[in-house]
Amino acid sequence: MDRSNSLDGFEIPQACLKRSWRVTVQCPLGGAALLQQKLGAGLALNQGAYDNCLYIRSYGKQTFRALEGSHAGDEGTIQTTDCCEIVLSIPANLDVLQDTLRIIFKYGVQEDPTVQIDEMWSSTSYYLDDKENPNRYWNRSDSKEIHGESSPEKY
Repeated sequence: MDRSNSLDGFEIPQACLKRSWRVTVQCPLGGAALLQQKLGAGLALNQGAYDNCLYIRSYGKQTFRALEGSHAGDEGTIQTTDCCEIVLSIPANLDVLQDTLRIIFKYGVQEDPTVQIDEMWSSTSYYLDDKENPNRYWNRSDSKEIHGESSPEKY
């Protein structure tokens, strides 16, 4: 592979970039909580010194028509369901991708889930000693509004 145009290993004093894959799954709202939980429990989903890191993109609508060969058969009508996108970043590693897809196909509520995989580069912080930085959420009076509160969920 020609790495002359690759961002892999690009560094700035605060962080470096690593090649990764972004996995996006369209998921009906009714199945999002279970899939989120199983992805977080079954994969590291690391971002530096954090794990269980994923993103649920704003809610939308998904449309589909069941055709012959689907579980529902040829229904002849277009259906619409409330939907979201679960977005996660995994290392560019085929074993991790295989584990990710197994979880999606096992715990996703759809017969044929929409899964998209993109190559990207993700930043990894060097965790500089900036504990006194006034912009960090822990030094701000509005920290709960910015950062949220801990969830009682344990994995």
